[in-house]
Amino acid sequence: MTARLDDLIAQAPGRVSLAVRSRDGFRFDHDSTRVVPAASTIKVPILLAYFAAGMPWDLPIALPTSRVGGCGPLSLLPSVTSLPAGEVLRLMVALSDNDATNALIGIVGVGEVSRLLGRAGTRHTVLRRRMMDPAAAAAGLENETCAADLAELLGALRAGVLLPPRESAMALAVMREQQFDEGLPAYLPEDVRCASKTGSLPGVRHDIAVLERGDAWVSVAALATDLMDGPIDRGTSVFPTWAAIGEAVAGLLPS
Repeated sequence: MTARLDDLIAQAPGRVSLAVRSRDGFRFDHDSTRVVPAASTIKVPILLAYFAAGMPWDLPIALPTSRVGGCGPLSLLPSVTSLPAGEVLRLMVALSDNDATNALIGIVGVGEVSRLLGRAGTRHTVLRRRMMDPAAAAAGLENETCAADLAELLGALRAGVLLPPRESAMALAVMREQQFDEGLPAYLPEDVRCASKTGSLPGVRHDIAVLERGDAWVSVAALATDLMDGPIDRGTSVFPTWAAIGEAVAGLLPS
């Protein structure tokens, strides 16, 4: 497995960081503590912080009247001014909606996300700003993470040591609704379940997932940067690598 992953990384475009953790103790790390922009992978800690705070699934959440757009449908639906929290969480993760994310940050708070990340033992993951906030970004406020943090965060979630059992199951169920499946989930066997989240910025493509077969699981965080070719964003060129990594790592799950 280690040789296969090393080969895939060597052939990948851009600069890759990869971390893999399995229930049975397999660990793989390549440049896994390199700090990179989190892009939309930061939405997973927001999801988990919501559940950690004990907030109800049906809590009404007001949506911003001024939409930031980017990814997600809410910028196209200005007449939708409020939704139950469960639907906002699903939009944030499954469709990576930035307006849903900003609404949840307003409810959960940056401090609660930081406390969740502290309990998970992450070292380099931080939420500093809302989505699509160019002024904050220009001021140097970037959401950051690393592959090791994300793989261990997902492993702690799946192992049931981060949230109570009910909330763990709900968070994983939301992540299994992921609609962007060109990466890690693309080549998975039908009997492997995938709970995942992607993230993208110009020249950046990330994919993180918990893969499961029966009671066995493996968490994987695949992060790529340096995918710009002058003014052209060639981020999609790394998708075949992510798909091959997902397929390879699924081999750690007993049949």
